[in-house]
Amino acid sequence: MPTWQIFDWLAKYLAEESVGDLVIGESLHKDGTPNKINAHVVGFERKFAKIYHDIKLHRQDEYYTSKRAMQAMIESGVPKMKRREKERVDRIAATIILQDFMEAQS
Repeated sequence: MPTWQIFDWLAKYLAEESVGDLVIGESLHKDGTPNKINAHVVGFERKFAKIYHDIKLHRQDEYYTSKRAMQAMIESGVPKMKRREKERVDRIAATIILQDFMEAQS
């Protein structure tokens, strides 16, 4: 989904589903310092907090998740052409981010 549509999508989703927490990727350099995408994440957090103040946001390091997603697709036998689909890689990377967050909580 294009970034500019995220709040429209969230409005529809959150109207239908009960959500107490939301996990978002934290975009950092390898050394742990914020990268240029991080400013967009901060902007998202601020806007989200103003609109959905009852939902707690959590950040989870997303470093290397796209490469891990690609490796998972290779190991699962996903054809090369489908592995080139950015949306597919992003969905799997998002799953890895959530899994990493949940594992860190236990």
